[in-house]
Amino acid sequence: MRLVFVACLLLAGSLTSAGCIVVAVQHFYVEKALTFDERLIGAWTDADDHVTVTVERGEWRSYRITYDHPTEKGTLTAYLFESGGRRYLDLMPVRGIDPGSFTVPAHALLRITIGETVTVSPLRYDWFSGALDARTLPASLLASRGERSQLVLGSSAASLGAWLAARPAVDSAFGPESTFRKQ
Repeated sequence: MRLVFVACLLLAGSLTSAGCIVVAVQHFYVEKALTFDERLIGAWTDADDHVTVTVERGEWRSYRITYDHPTEKGTLTAYLFESGGRRYLDLMPVRGIDPGSFTVPAHALLRITIGETVTVSPLRYDWFSGALDARTLPASLLASRGERSQLVLGSSAASLGAWLAARPAVDSAFGPESTFRKQ
């Protein structure tokens, strides 16, 4: 989960303390919502955070994302999907690599806009934490705190997708945007 944590934060440009992430055990998309956008392929840079991301075509309808930050490098598998008229990127550890019996792959989510630039925004940990404490998160998300204070959503992909589809266009559940420019 550390790889997903770092990638989500690096891609979003919002470095926070360890454990402050929202992850899901299941993917955030339903298969019929998957899409692929060739414009995402290439090398992208967020000069503000000194992050370079290389996006390649992966297996099936996935992307292989390699990121390079001054403090860490890594590779992820990502799926682009649409829900509620918006686009999202589901990030997870690279598929096909067995990290061992005691490692559970987790999924992180970025809201994404693809154009001349790419903007991304992660799920906001403090929003989810506050909603969990106030008991205002939908029970269908099956939210709980992990051992390292991360927020873990245990619901099905269909429930996660339904929650996303109902989100407003301006959504405080997502953090600040980071902008990447094509190299």
